[in-house]
Amino acid sequence: MRSFRLALALRVALGALAILATAGLVSILALRTILYQQLDDTLLHLAEVEARAGAATSGPAFQFHEGVLLAARVGPPAELIRYAQLWDFSGQPVVRSGNLTANLTLPPSALTEARAGRVARVTHRWQGRALRSVVYPMELVGAAHQVHVLQVAAPTGPLRQTLVRFALFLVLLTLVGTVGGYALGRNLAAVALRPTGEITAQAEAISEGTLSERITAHADVDEFASLVTVLNGMLDRLDRAFQVQRQFTADASHELRAPLTVLKGDIDVTLKRDRTVEEYRATLIRCREEVERLTRLAGDLLLLARADSSVPLEHVEDVDCRALLDRVRVRFESIATARGIRFVVHADDGRISGDERMLDRVVSNLVDNAMKYCRAGGEVSLELKLQDEMTLTVRDDGHGISPDQLPHLFVRFFRGDPARRRSDGTGLGLAIAQAGAEAHGGKLEFLGNAPGAVFRLSLPLDGTPIAHTSHA
Repeated sequence: MRSFRLALALRVALGALAILATAGLVSILALRTILYQQLDDTLLHLAEVEARAGAATSGPAFQFHEGVLLAARVGPPAELIRYAQLWDFSGQPVVRSGNLTANLTLPPSALTEARAGRVARVTHRWQGRALRSVVYPMELVGAAHQVHVLQVAAPTGPLRQTLVRFALFLVLLTLVGTVGGYALGRNLAAVALRPTGEITAQAEAISEGTLSERITAHADVDEFASLVTVLNGMLDRLDRAFQVQRQFTADASHELRAPLTVLKGDIDVTLKRDRTVEEYRATLIRCREEVERLTRLAGDLLLLARADSSVPLEHVEDVDCRALLDRVRVRFESIATARGIRFVVHADDGRISGDERMLDRVVSNLVDNAMKYCRAGGEVSLELKLQDEMTLTVRDDGHGISPDQLPHLFVRFFRGDPARRRSDGTGLGLAIAQAGAEAHGGKLEFLGNAPGAVFRLSLPLDGTPIAHTSHA
């Protein structure tokens, strides 16, 4: 596992190293340029002085100001003295200063440039030492020595020693800066991570039993406000999910207990004494009804569990919408006739992509809900339109849904009419319809009372999810 603190410290240290190294390199190059420029200026000034003095004489009478060449008496003389030598245009020595025991080295390139009347500056080796020379054309000060060039040189040892000492200082400064940057980076990381540690501690303290608590640490700090908001939002969803789960478990237990209690009671009563064949048959019929109820409930719970787990649809195919509605109409036609309810269907021709069995279940649940709450002699209408999406609007002529029931409309095991008999359903119809719609990338909405309840099922034609909108 990577350490953010170590990574930040290393980044700061590497940043400091890069900055200091770059600054050091630029500083060394700048100092080298300045020192060489100063040395060149000194040598040029000395060459001009010697050239003017020599211009007053001619030939062998040319003399150097030895006192000037040896004026610097402090420090090692070998490093502070200056050398001078006069050359002719052919590169032959004419005269040299008294502090030279051998002729200087005159680079050909410098001689060529001086012949052209330009001052030449060059670094070269002489007797194992590095020298910096200025080669001055004598024609610049007079005609007497116009075929001569004057070379004034100085050792570069002191200059190079200065650069080496400065470079060592910069290396030391860079190392100290890098170590300091690493320490600063760790300190900054510790300061930056302290709020996350406090947020983490508060989050860890929240357990299943304290999901109503929220994280408050550093919620007013811009950099952490979004993190705290996201975590609190997650806690809100977890809290609601746990509440729904607890309610669902309690309701499911109740729904399972009721038919099991009936089964056990019928069996116990029947076994207390001998019964006739008709009595046994009646008991078995009641038991079968309860078993069927348990089977339906188990199937509904399994379907909802699959929806909660986001399991992909098993059988996706092209579904004929009109044929689907016709099957549902035939299924509920006898119930509608028995209650005097008019069953009206208006449907466009067309097909959508989906799981036909699940779509049949969704539409059947909507129609079943409408049938239950439609008044006797009323009307249940289904209107299906196919445009950019499929929309199915289901209306009934009942009393509608009261405002206090709206928040629980799609809640599992919720029954809008508490007075209804237990056999009228499990309270999962609309929840299953909503889950089926969402499994197809669609949505199920309650549009209002007109005067009975109006629901609209919207499904994409090609499986592309539809954006959800809220309706008041």
